[in-house]
Amino acid sequence: MVIVSVMVKDSGTRMIQKIAELEEKSHIKLSVTKKILLAETGIVEQILSILSGAETTVKVTKQTEDREFISRDACIITKHDGTTLLRAKSYLIVSNLPKRFVDKVRRRKSGIGNIIIASELETFRKIIKIGYDSNSDTIFKVYYILHRGKVAIEIRESFSSK
Repeated sequence: MVIVSVMVKDSGTRMIQKIAELEEKSHIKLSVTKKILLAETGIVEQILSILSGAETTVKVTKQTEDREFISRDACIITKHDGTTLLRAKSYLIVSNLPKRFVDKVRRRKSGIGNIIIASELETFRKIIKIGYDSNSDTIFKVYYILHRGKVAIEIRESFSSK
């Protein structure tokens, strides 16, 4: 198994350079769609719905909690046939998020991006790493969601490189 990753210090025009570096190091060629998914900093469920041409939903497969953190595994799937489009592993720092937001996460009914929208939570996303896992033939990105200047959530999203 080989995992190749590239640290991302900023996005914007440098992101295309980082994606090219990842392609070179991992000997893969990514489609424009996959490049968009690596670089996007918006609501991924919405982007996947547009790119796939299908309604999507979030399925929470595992969620655990202690006093400080919520750990959550989820998939974004198509509503019509249940095809998995993306897998996500999230770590939420409870003390850095409003109680009403955390309560919605605990219900396991929505994706984090949609909870952010519904809560009108002001956030900033910062991509910190993109990579390729040859064992699972997936590409991934790791990013932070910051709220009030503090890391509130870390998310690792992975999807097929094809």
